[in-house]
Amino acid sequence: MKEEIIPKIKNSLEDSSFDAVLVFGYDNVQYLSGAYLHFPPSYPDRYLGIFWSKNDEPVAILPHEWESSFLNLSWINKTRTYIEKPGSPSSIAEVAANLAKNTVRKTGKIGVDIQRTSINLFNRLENALEDFEIVPCDMWLRNLRITKTPKELELLEKISYKVDHAIAGQAHHVLVKQASTEMSNTENVRIHALERELDEVGHNGIAQVSTGENSTKFWPYAPKYGVGYDSVPEHHDLMRMELWGTLNGYWNYGARMLTMGEPTDNQQAYYDGLVALREIAKKNIKPGIQCKQVYEIIKSTAAEKGIKILPNLILGSGIGVSDREPPYLSAADETELLPGMIILLRLVIRGPSDELMMNNDTIIVTDEGSRIVGWYKDWRRPFIANYTY
Repeated sequence: MKEEIIPKIKNSLEDSSFDAVLVFGYDNVQYLSGAYLHFPPSYPDRYLGIFWSKNDEPVAILPHEWESSFLNLSWINKTRTYIEKPGSPSSIAEVAANLAKNTVRKTGKIGVDIQRTSINLFNRLENALEDFEIVPCDMWLRNLRITKTPKELELLEKISYKVDHAIAGQAHHVLVKQASTEMSNTENVRIHALERELDEVGHNGIAQVSTGENSTKFWPYAPKYGVGYDSVPEHHDLMRMELWGTLNGYWNYGARMLTMGEPTDNQQAYYDGLVALREIAKKNIKPGIQCKQVYEIIKSTAAEKGIKILPNLILGSGIGVSDREPPYLSAADETELLPGMIILLRLVIRGPSDELMMNNDTIIVTDEGSRIVGWYKDWRRPFIANYTY
């Protein structure tokens, strides 16, 4: 995707007021460099940054032991490495200062993603860059990432299909053999994700299947790590199947419902409520409308139809190199939707037995309106597992 993203970054930087940007947030580093290194979040005491000047090529600043891995995956081929004690940002601040002095005029303006930068590191940067003006570039990065390039949309659509396919693959197992435990079903989701070449790595990659009493909660076994034990779904149970999957560092989160046997009238009525809210969202997600307007339309529709949508949750968000990123379908987000934006619709309602029912859909904003992508099957009905309970 570098043929599209690099010119986009350069043009945006040229049009900005910054002489250079210095970013440390892992998602921002990944976006600017193209390098998906899934391990840096596991080492918060190690600093990884990108220095990108208007006057020079971008440079990665990173620990010496990460250099070869980074260069194998990144479209950035210039690096500055440092060796220091974990947690001490003095060396990386010194490297950043040297880069600034060599490429930026003495009183230049350097943008830093302050919301992703630790206080300790920022204080060191202020001292090392005392001759420069340090300003936030968080909104610049947000606006840069919020509208996807055609290649990004192509990849995100591919991932959404793979996630949906993996979930449906697990559902096929319930369909054709005796019902197994939640743990076994959860493992089936994960295996199907791996078979479809999704990367189940990093802190956000997880699969979960829950039924019965467990499905009334988001995380039935939190704070324990076990996801489902020996609970076996029973006749007329609702099964919730979820998967956070990633490919080349881009994310998708799928959630679908299965019924053990034909859905009861109650179950079908509640599921029809999810379908109705999806249709309202699809109709209103289009260029020119604000995110908060879509949010209010969905909420008011749920209230009119008596659908028990969960309060205090956003109803969707962007997706990309983060599993949640702007824009957000919330009461506070005034972002105007534009072609090329992507929304992961995340509807959560209470079912007939207080279950958390979900039906996530990936929606791309187009010139004409929007389109849902990634369906492996027609999700206007749940997946129905007959005679295997």
